[in-house]
Amino acid sequence: MTKHPDTHSGASQDIASLRPGQEKQAPRSLFQKAEAETVMFASARALPPPEVVAPSAVREASYRYQIHPRRIWLSRAVVGVILLMQAVLTLRMNNTAFEDEALYLYVGHLEIAHLLHGASLQGDYPSYFSGAPVLYPVLGALADSIGGLVAARAVSLIEMLLATTLVYGMTRRLFNERVALCAAVVFAVSEPTLFLGNLATYDASALCLLALAAWIIVRTAEYRWPAYLIAAPLVLLAIATKYATLLYVPSLIALAGLAGAPKRSRTSLFVRPAALIALFAALSALLVYVAGPDYITGFKFTTLERFEGTSTVSSLVWDCAQWIGLPALLAAIGAVSYAIKPATEAREQVAAAGTRLYRTVLGAVLGGTILLAPIEQIRIHTATSLHKHVGFGLVIAAPIVGVGLTRIIGDHFRRTQIGIAVWGLALALGMTTANNEFNAWPDTARFVPDFSRYLRPDARYLVEVDEVPIYYLRKYPDAQPDQFTSTYYIGYYDTTQQKFLTGTAGYIAAIKAGYFQVVAFDYQTTPATDAIIARTLAQSPNYQLATVIPNGNDTVRQYIWVKNG
Repeated sequence: MTKHPDTHSGASQDIASLRPGQEKQAPRSLFQKAEAETVMFASARALPPPEVVAPSAVREASYRYQIHPRRIWLSRAVVGVILLMQAVLTLRMNNTAFEDEALYLYVGHLEIAHLLHGASLQGDYPSYFSGAPVLYPVLGALADSIGGLVAARAVSLIEMLLATTLVYGMTRRLFNERVALCAAVVFAVSEPTLFLGNLATYDASALCLLALAAWIIVRTAEYRWPAYLIAAPLVLLAIATKYATLLYVPSLIALAGLAGAPKRSRTSLFVRPAALIALFAALSALLVYVAGPDYITGFKFTTLERFEGTSTVSSLVWDCAQWIGLPALLAAIGAVSYAIKPATEAREQVAAAGTRLYRTVLGAVLGGTILLAPIEQIRIHTATSLHKHVGFGLVIAAPIVGVGLTRIIGDHFRRTQIGIAVWGLALALGMTTANNEFNAWPDTARFVPDFSRYLRPDARYLVEVDEVPIYYLRKYPDAQPDQFTSTYYIGYYDTTQQKFLTGTAGYIAAIKAGYFQVVAFDYQTTPATDAIIARTLAQSPNYQLATVIPNGNDTVRQYIWVKNG
């Protein structure tokens, strides 16, 4: 098809794309009618004779829109600025290793030693990890071997930057580049994006794989061959990396049908999801067979049969409102406005919009995905990892979020100030909440050196989060994992009572007997147990308070008690 100047190609497409019932949108003045007829005549002259136009060419002309190369490069430059901003906002947060980071990286080192040298593992990690220990922990440990925790976190940052890029690419295909930029700029400053970009855990890797699968589904929607099936193994890899990703598989399956329906045929609405489900089910069955019972146990324990918490519905709703409340509102605005009208401006170039029913379903699928994690965790009353899980829904909902921001800005950018204010609020919320989450655990920059002063051969140590000192002190011969006890669980044999004690009784008896060389706690992970331990230590002549270490904003304090002598 001959490419016409932008002033005519957009108008000809608008006139040609009118469907029955839309005649009222056509130009009404004589001048407009004459101009429209001229444009249609010029476009018709540029097309091949009807008998030589292939059906595929007609179909492609119905959903592709022309973009000037200069506009494409300008859009890509803006994406580069967005990614730079995201990186800066992410790296501004600073804290020592979180307990999950320390655990995964340490186990990753053990897995590498086991795979390469046959070294024994120190636990049945597949039975209780929320992802396969041979995937992300190994990747993170490899990076940690090169550049420590900074390098491991850099892997997460790269993955989150890639996720933002994929959000842009997916949205541009579903709508246009204007909506794509709005989607990317909101996603880039959200709390889960900033937080996960500086955290060495499963989440960034799984989210990036989820975004890649969604992008492939959208990108290959126009292909004659079933290239979208490439998404199936990627989704399975994302689930294996972090089991909670399974929650978003239905959204991807629905997207497979919706992305292809207006671009190929209505049968794609059912054929593509069915084929994706079949391949995904077959690969899942194979993976389950290969993984073995320990992985099945871990999957059930961490995903399907999670313990119910004690968090109230109101507190969980308030947390979600801070993390993704504004993107969720933008998604709702985008879904409603897109169902009513596919374009923001009369001559705006957009991808194939389909019928109003199609637009309604697409908006509901995209926008509804952002609510999946909040609904699931409100159901079981737990806030554990919710601030991370909401990011998985946001990566799929981002395109309709971009539509919402675009509609707020309006046609011809008439409400730009309001759009900037909305994005500024998103930026402020994202920065503040991500920073609060990142400073929520104790800074161990002082704790680890102070703790290491009291290491002794064959000594025992009671710490609230044993993963952190085990990770940082793993090269010390007097700080091996079997020397640590956590405030989560204790098994202590009391020689005086001739009993094996656990729980509160075990901690009290062990402290009274002077069993531990060092006791450290911060009232964060197990506050009730910490209170009992503190009271027992204060009454025991065997221990003295060595130091109290506050974190950066003094919201958490680490108490270190040391055995006398």
